[in-house]
Order: sequence, then C-alpha cells, then structure tokens
Amino acid sequence: MALKAGTKSDFSSSMAEAIQTAFNNHYNEIMGQPPPPDNKQMQLLCIAVAEGVINHLKAHPEAFVIKTKFGDGTLYNATVEIQ
Repeated sequence: MALKAGTKSDFSSSMAEAIQTAFNNHYNEIMGQPPPPDNKQMQLLCIAVAEGVINHLKAHPEAFVIKTKFGDGTLYNATVEIQ
C-alpha cells in the first residue's frame, strides 16, 4: 500500500487519521483530561503534518538504503537502513 497522507474527503486509513488517533490516545496521559472533540482545526493539523512528512520522505529517497541477500535466487534477508 502506498503512503496516504489523507484529505478532508479521504481521511480513512490515512497517516493523518493515524496521527489523530495517536494524539487522542496520549492526550489524557499528558493533559490529564479526555481529548477534545474532533474539529476542523485538528483535522487540518493532522492532514498537514502527514502530507509534510510524506513529501519530505519522497524528496529524500537517499535517506533509505535497502540491502538484500539472495541465495539460490531466493531472497532470504532484506533490511532497510535509514541514514
């Protein structure tokens, strides 16, 4: 699956939705109260952060080094190093 930042009309299963979920999951432990109701400002922030992260990752593919090992034509080990 490709990375999906999310948009106002396509928020489900996106990075923005994951960010909002993580925010809500940690809100009480940090702030000592339940998270605020979802609102447009929060959705905007989560979409903008997700889009910024994905755009940055796409702009810097050199930061990822994929190493593979084959034996008898079969992949048996692969690692991703982040520079």
